[in-house]
Amino acid sequence: MIEVNECPICGSTSFQKELSVKDHSISKETFIIKKCTDCGLRITSPRPLEADLGKYYESEDYVSHSDTNKGLVNYMYQQVKSITLRKKEALLSGFNTSKTLLDLGCGTGDFLLFCKNKGWEVNGLEPDNNARNKAIEKGLENVTDSDQLFSISDKTFGVITMWHVLEHVSDLNKYLDALYNLVEENGRLIIAVPNPESADAIKYKEYWAAYDVPRHLFHFSKNNIIDLAKKHNFIVESIKPMVFDSYYVSMLSEKYKNGSFLNAMINGLISNIKGSGSKNHSSLIYILRKNQK
Repeated sequence: MIEVNECPICGSTSFQKELSVKDHSISKETFIIKKCTDCGLRITSPRPLEADLGKYYESEDYVSHSDTNKGLVNYMYQQVKSITLRKKEALLSGFNTSKTLLDLGCGTGDFLLFCKNKGWEVNGLEPDNNARNKAIEKGLENVTDSDQLFSISDKTFGVITMWHVLEHVSDLNKYLDALYNLVEENGRLIIAVPNPESADAIKYKEYWAAYDVPRHLFHFSKNNIIDLAKKHNFIVESIKPMVFDSYYVSMLSEKYKNGSFLNAMINGLISNIKGSGSKNHSSLIYILRKNQK
């Protein structure tokens, strides 16, 4: 295990314990989430060594690494996926950029395949070997291991996407520096992450499924993403909700609490209603562009 003693956003070394959270889905171990007392970034610490993190993803139930629809939660996830794929691609198509796409943490490749069929030139990076092979089997030739990110030096992309990926990244500053160099001058970096200040996060506390320890190393508020973007010369152009996430996360959270499907639907709805005014939905999409010097 490794202790994080310095905040990667503001550099503070002052933290306070926020929650003890159980890894309900795989290891059943309990992890600590601590909060930076200066900028408020929540960090899973201590956390497994980088070399040991892979075993915490080894499960058929880890839905982004499989195409399983086993169980009610996974079944509903797969049913909603077709809607979200259309919405994501429509978002990308609204930008005045080249139709070149790099998707970090592309999983089994469904988003890339959808975009490819819409005329995008697609590239994907995925650390999990099984998920990467599934993507390649779907005809996505340009999907490679995530460690290749730092080897891309001769190409830029109109859009780079990270759909629920940044929270898994151990070295935030190294990644953001690399991404700045890979985005076209008029391009966009899209970051989607869970929001620990949403109503469903506040409701479920340590049972909130989107903490997903220890796979989620960081837990970002809106101000955290804005500050991180500014640190790396990006501007947050807009923030958009992921309205289905509140229901999906609430379903998992109720499962961990031995609760009910009805409660999940009610709490998901309440979270979206409360989030609509404050832009504090369960998950948020941040659209970043380079700061023109």
